[in-house]
Amino acid sequence: MSKFSVLLAFCAVAVLPGCYAQLDDPKAVADSLPVYRPLLMTRATLEQAVALLPPRDVQAPGKTYCHGAYLLVNEQYEGIHIIDNQDPSRPRKVGFLRIPGSLGVAMRGPVLYADNAVDLVTIDLTDPANARVLGRVRNVFPELPLPETASVEPGYRAENRPPDAVVVGWQKIR
Repeated sequence: MSKFSVLLAFCAVAVLPGCYAQLDDPKAVADSLPVYRPLLMTRATLEQAVALLPPRDVQAPGKTYCHGAYLLVNEQYEGIHIIDNQDPSRPRKVGFLRIPGSLGVAMRGPVLYADNAVDLVTIDLTDPANARVLGRVRNVFPELPLPETASVEPGYRAENRPPDAVVVGWQKIR
């Protein structure tokens, strides 16, 4: 048996029992998971929150769509950056379409379909610099999932939230 094999066997014997002990202890497993707190918004605020704002920097980009001469860049949980790309050597930021809780968007013609947390909103982008909400369908989607395998602070679990609260994002606590 080589020295490497002996060393590997020793490490396995020394380390693995601790791993198994942790897997058998649900508290140890839960304590090792990251902890998140939901970012909440009232239903009334959510429904008034979709708005075209001045341009801002991209922080957490998602999917990018082409719409004529425009690029639409999804900002995860936040909304859509609208960029005029008529001159690809000099793209120009047009605005930021705030859509809290947005992770995905799709386009059909001039209509943008976006998740607004649990709702589906339709937005007219015939003139992207003057985007306007066409409609909303409530509770189409399930609550926004945690971004990774994690736990939620006890005071923020679904059963402890106000009845009109909607999750629009997640904040990592530890």
